[in-house]
Amino acid sequence: MTSAWNPPKHIPVFFDIPDTPPQRRIRIHDGMSPQRLAASIIRSAGWHAALGCLLLVLYNTAMTLVPLALGAAIDRGIGPVTTGTPAGEAVGGFLQWLAVLAALYVAINLTYRFGGRIGWFAVQRAKYELSSRVIERILDARGTAGGPQLPGRLLSVATSDSDRASSAIYFAVYPLGNVVAVVVAAVSLFAIHPMLGLTVILGSPLLLALMAVVARPLQKRAEEEQEGIADAAGIAADLVSGYRVISGIHAQRAAANHYRGVSRSALRGTLAANKAEGAVIGINNALTSLFAGVVTVIAAALAFNGSISIGGLIAAAAMAQVLLDPLRNLIEDAATLGATVLSSAKRVLDQLHIGPDPEALGTQPIPASPTLRIHPPQMTDPIDVAPGEFLVIDPSAIDADGLVAAMTLTSRGEQDKSPNITLDGRPLREHDPDEVRRRILVAPHQPDLLEPTLFANVASSEAVPGSDEHTRARDALRTARCDSLEHELPDGYDTHIGDGGRTLSGGQRQRVALARALHRRPPVLVLHDPTNSVDSATENDIATRVRSAREGFTTIVITSSPAFHAVSTNSIAGELS
Repeated sequence: MTSAWNPPKHIPVFFDIPDTPPQRRIRIHDGMSPQRLAASIIRSAGWHAALGCLLLVLYNTAMTLVPLALGAAIDRGIGPVTTGTPAGEAVGGFLQWLAVLAALYVAINLTYRFGGRIGWFAVQRAKYELSSRVIERILDARGTAGGPQLPGRLLSVATSDSDRASSAIYFAVYPLGNVVAVVVAAVSLFAIHPMLGLTVILGSPLLLALMAVVARPLQKRAEEEQEGIADAAGIAADLVSGYRVISGIHAQRAAANHYRGVSRSALRGTLAANKAEGAVIGINNALTSLFAGVVTVIAAALAFNGSISIGGLIAAAAMAQVLLDPLRNLIEDAATLGATVLSSAKRVLDQLHIGPDPEALGTQPIPASPTLRIHPPQMTDPIDVAPGEFLVIDPSAIDADGLVAAMTLTSRGEQDKSPNITLDGRPLREHDPDEVRRRILVAPHQPDLLEPTLFANVASSEAVPGSDEHTRARDALRTARCDSLEHELPDGYDTHIGDGGRTLSGGQRQRVALARALHRRPPVLVLHDPTNSVDSATENDIATRVRSAREGFTTIVITSSPAFHAVSTNSIAGELS
């Protein structure tokens, strides 16, 4: 993962992101519940959460003391003037409390700024670790049991759910400060008058308990919302990637109707969850405002009968307003944030705990120069591929998708469709999947290109000019007839090609993907229709060059192209039975 770590620098906090990925701190084990995962995420924050929490405790304490300082300034600075004390004598006390107020506001500014940023940093670190672990599970060479999953759904778990689950750290950073604010407010009001303090001490727990009951349905609806969004995203991604096929069979209307149904279902789930969340927030705001109003009314009644001073009334009324934010935050964090954290944590755990593909449980090493045998179910005799052979198979003679699935150990038990693959007589699935992936490279019919540049899609960042890898990469580009692109594109091989290579034509993307596969120089290379988007003259040239470049290596090309069949050492064409 180190090579993929390329974080932005100079984040606006008092520390920078490290140059290397952080060590793993989140402990995940089989049978773990979402609550335990949330607790593990919180523990992973370490001193960041502790320091952020301390600073926010100081922030809330300072915020709560502001009304007291304001009331004291009135009682000590303005009150004496109304009873006949000369203004010159009272101004000293007034200025002292103004200085206290200024100090409190400085503390409020600094503690909130840095406390919030430290907490945010801890969440981002946890999000990176959690999402990287989900991605590692998705890309595991042993695959996943239970059949293929929608790409959009996997993307949703790796991004949105990892982000939401990592927000559990906010429970370690913010709630304690809010609790301290309520306690300081209760003590301060008790000092003004015991009845005010008792109102807060008795009323706050009742509010929290009532809102906990109101928020119970929200977690279930949050789970359903995430499931619906993931399904819609997955189907949308599949429709986009398969649009050419959908258009070819004139199924655009059926596909659009299917997506519309799933999308509307996801929308209904989102609206229901948002409605529930809005109801929780609305009830919370109403009850906390009512609670603050009760405290203010009690303070006014006490002021009218002379039990507290005018400064005490102002302090109590302001304290009631200051109490609104801590109470609302405590309730909303426990209700809305808690529901989304636990539902997303459950989806992350579900993904991480999926077992490996039964077809990829092998442990045997691959022989140095094995004989590859392919036995499709529709053929009577198997196809033997000797080391160094250049075999070309017509797509009508074999199930190309089944062969690709079998060669990548993702056939998932569909033995009636996928060929039986053996290496020196041993089934391919009995070999170590990591070694299979290193020794056998399958280039798909619809390859994916990545950002940023054309050359970066072929070679690694270590391929600097003059290095052996740089030379081999340019040779691979020449073999795939990409050398013309060096002159056609604005910046040659360093041209940015956009996400998915969208700035290139279909034929150009296909040639770049072929160059990438050739640059790897795998012992066994499987190509599926590598040139069906290029013109015939270019295809003839590419076939000859690929045949020469793969001399001494085993190559299997699934194509109906006469150019590849002409240069093969073994050609299987037409329908076979």
